Amino acid sequence: MATMDEPLGGRPPVVSTGTGQGEARLARGALSLFDTLSSTLANLAPVEGIFLSLTLVVVAMGSQAPWAFLVAGVAILATGNTLSEFSRSIPSAGSFVTFIGRGFGARLPRTGSVLSGVTYYLLMLCYPITVAAVVVFMGSWVAALFNWGNIGWLAVTLAGVALVVPLLLRGVVISARASFLLFCSEVIGLIVLSVVVLTLAHGHLGAPLHAHGGSPGGFKGLVGFTFALAVSGFIGWENSGALAEESKDPKRFIPITVFTSIAVITVLYVLSSWAAVAGFSDWKGSIAGINALGGEVTPFLDLSRHFTPWFSWFIGIVGFTSSLGCFVAAANSQTRITFNGARAGLLPRPVAAVTRNKVPWASVVIYVGLTVILVVVPYFALHGNAVSIFSDEASIGTVPILIVYLLANIALPLHVLATDRASFSPVRHVLIPLAGSAVLLYGVYEFVQPSQPPPANVYWVWILAIVLIAAAGTAIVYFRRPDAIKLAGSVGPEYLQEDA
Repeated sequence: MATMDEPLGGRPPVVSTGTGQGEARLARGALSLFDTLSSTLANLAPVEGIFLSLTLVVVAMGSQAPWAFLVAGVAILATGNTLSEFSRSIPSAGSFVTFIGRGFGARLPRTGSVLSGVTYYLLMLCYPITVAAVVVFMGSWVAALFNWGNIGWLAVTLAGVALVVPLLLRGVVISARASFLLFCSEVIGLIVLSVVVLTLAHGHLGAPLHAHGGSPGGFKGLVGFTFALAVSGFIGWENSGALAEESKDPKRFIPITVFTSIAVITVLYVLSSWAAVAGFSDWKGSIAGINALGGEVTPFLDLSRHFTPWFSWFIGIVGFTSSLGCFVAAANSQTRITFNGARAGLLPRPVAAVTRNKVPWASVVIYVGLTVILVVVPYFALHGNAVSIFSDEASIGTVPILIVYLLANIALPLHVLATDRASFSPVRHVLIPLAGSAVLLYGVYEFVQPSQPPPANVYWVWILAIVLIAAAGTAIVYFRRPDAIKLAGSVGPEYLQEDA
């Protein structure tokens, strides 16, 4: 066993499950490029992302809101480059846990070990928080359509979660493809609605090219929380990173998946937001329409009821399928990170258990259990206010994830310089990560400002508490099981080796 002073960049050790039956492994080579792309696109949940963020962006930017999503999509590509570069070198089910551990560990072994542990516990907590926000939106959307009230949305949410569990346990391929079918429904809904609206509102196709409404309006409104919100709408682009162990060719598939998925979702965001701006401008007038759009609760549903009443039932459905598909895809990926850390020893070894078809069932149970807790407890604490629950959880859960992205950007040049200096590129390994880091720092800053209106003014307290919990968990493991904390930043790529 290597000591804590040895770099993490070398060949990782084989990790025993402690069962005497060899190392716990996932279903190697099960996923095609289509499968990794399907899961990532579903995780991005474009319908939910645009449904929730558009009106807030319109409030700030007015008719030029679509440009926020284009700029955010280009900006997030910089961090997508980091995941792609790491995956070409050391693909791992640990994803950012491995990348940050190896990157910092190549130069600063102890720092790499500690940061990989903190990253692990941050993601283990924050991914379920953001997914809880997704399923709360799902339940509240359905309950609002049928006027079922607060208890109705809770019932729908829990039923949806329960429906997904057997699917997740069937295997990574079937759940990835199921999430793709759900993704297809929302894409069809967005594209059909957008094309019809743009056709019928052809007199206002140029509305996003002119500044109408918003405060301060136009590109002046892009700064601040607006930009942070637009960037957060792309959370989930990293889905394929944790599927590396189950991918047929992760070094090729993951980079293709990252860039393709970001590009596809950017186009969908721009298209649908453009249609919304043009449609409301045609419906209610250039100024009044934008003001009305900024105050809408269900902008696309109302847009469909006006322009495509024959299609509004389908738009109602995709509010549910988008969230359900996101939950399936997110659970597929994020449980692999939990599993990989448990395999290293950051959790009790039984958590690394897998089924006969190589599904990490214990990690699935933990993930789903945390999600349910994060739905039920806030339901009673906030008196069933679904809007408050999903907006608060989405914001609080997003910031630590952005911090993880930031750490990965910093780790990339350290890793390349230490392990493959000949391939070092100042552009790919320094300038692009720096650009991505600037975007992420700005996003974190805007989310944690105490000057925001309540309850956002205390988000920083919750975020700090999450970071402290992750640091405490890391410290406990560091002193009790130093080998485990080291392995957390290195375990994963060993699946490329032949079994002994």
